[in-house]
Amino acid sequence: MRETLFIDVARQEGYRSEAAEDTLEMVRTRLQEARYQTQRFYLYRTGDPAVHERDKTPTPQTTRPRVLVAFQSADSALVFAQTHGLGRSPRLVSLTLSQMLAALMQRPGISMLLIASEDQEALRASALPLGIRIERAELIERLTSLAS
Repeated sequence: MRETLFIDVARQEGYRSEAAEDTLEMVRTRLQEARYQTQRFYLYRTGDPAVHERDKTPTPQTTRPRVLVAFQSADSALVFAQTHGLGRSPRLVSLTLSQMLAALMQRPGISMLLIASEDQEALRASALPLGIRIERAELIERLTSLAS
């Protein structure tokens, strides 16, 4: 079964299916060229699992854009969560690339998707790990440019 959530979300937002397919393939190729796996990714949720209305639109009091940090393995996600003390009981979530890009599109409060490298030292050393960054604005710009 082909992963289509991102394509469906992009179409709902008014973009062409072909533009969304091309964008998804471009991101997948970018990951493959950097030798990242592209099937499943792991994230930690520290808040309420329900999507609140405040997640859908940015609020003026938001001082820092949110970043969706994804890991290629559950072990890397665990190292990062433990090192940085993420919440009392963070929950591991497994998502596909299409699901992560759909979340990035649907939630303006999330400015970037960061897919972390597997370098264990980098996961422990900095506030945000090294990795491939996909900016929300870049994603929307690409969809818009492919629409014409």
